[in-house]
Amino acid sequence: MNSFFLGELNKNVFEIKNEDFHHIKNVIKLREKEQILCIFDNSKYLCEITQISDNTCFAQIVSKIQDHKKQYRVNLILGIIREQKWDFVLQKATELGVDTIIPVEFKRNVVKVDQKKEANKIQRWLSICESAAKQSKRTSIPDITTIIRNINDLEKYSADLNLVCWEEEKKNTLKSELAKEFKTINIVIGPEGGISPEEIIKLNKLGYINVSLGDNIMRAETVPLFLLSCLSYEKEG
Repeated sequence: MNSFFLGELNKNVFEIKNEDFHHIKNVIKLREKEQILCIFDNSKYLCEITQISDNTCFAQIVSKIQDHKKQYRVNLILGIIREQKWDFVLQKATELGVDTIIPVEFKRNVVKVDQKKEANKIQRWLSICESAAKQSKRTSIPDITTIIRNINDLEKYSADLNLVCWEEEKKNTLKSELAKEFKTINIVIGPEGGISPEEIIKLNKLGYINVSLGDNIMRAETVPLFLLSCLSYEKEG
């Protein structure tokens, strides 16, 4: 069943316009009395299309759907990687439940984003996340912040538990850290070239704890998905 993120609800009726309307009428070609999922204010509703006109359609709420909400928030602090792989990470991280994505340009980043193009980039990234949220039937779209270019700027993003994945860490494991109690977690993941020792020191001063992900070195696009899967397993069962 198709789902749509909507911004207004009037007397148990949603009015659907613009791209969502075009998708309903011309792409998936739904008709009156067919059902869709409407997501509003982090809640999900089963709705029936009651009217389709030339430029808008209306959907009446049939019932509110009870949705399981995870008991923690996860913020991924990601070194930006090559576009195709980055898009893949955005999509899959959304499906796996990330709440906020904080893009970072580390010292060893291969990819650098022109600040003049940053706003358009972020808008495109949000569009990818929205599509993935619709596909996975989420009740929210992940936030994407502006790009961090100075490690110390991460200080404004607080969490109960702050981790940084580092291949040089040999003792402290992800499993031991995820066993702790937390409601919010920040996880730093480097780009293709990794995180420099100097940046690790800065992150440690900000309260980030180094963790090992095991003996195998994973690709930059694999790590976020591995971490989100581990989080889900440890905290949701």
